[in-house]
Amino acid sequence: MKINVTENAQKWFKDEFDVSGDNGIRLFAKYGGSNSSLHPGFSIGLAAEAPTEIAVSDKEENLLIFVEEHDYWYFKEHDWKIDYDPDTEEVKFSYSEPVK
Repeated sequence: MKINVTENAQKWFKDEFDVSGDNGIRLFAKYGGSNSSLHPGFSIGLAAEAPTEIAVSDKEENLLIFVEEHDYWYFKEHDWKIDYDPDTEEVKFSYSEPVK
């Protein structure tokens, strides 16, 4: 599993979240919402916090994006792309099968 964060998304995260110190952007599974069809009834949440048990992460331009072990079930077996669309002012998540 890989996480790819576009430059637009990196800028948005830095503008909108406190990513100072040890804080990174945690991706987590939350009940409800509809931003992914991967696991119906669940969606992806975002929080600025320090990691404790990283399962997978990506760090670019001093921005850490990570998934904790207890949320890995939602993201596993896929590669993820995170982008920001300035027209809709929304973060977009997409996933694909990993290249083998």
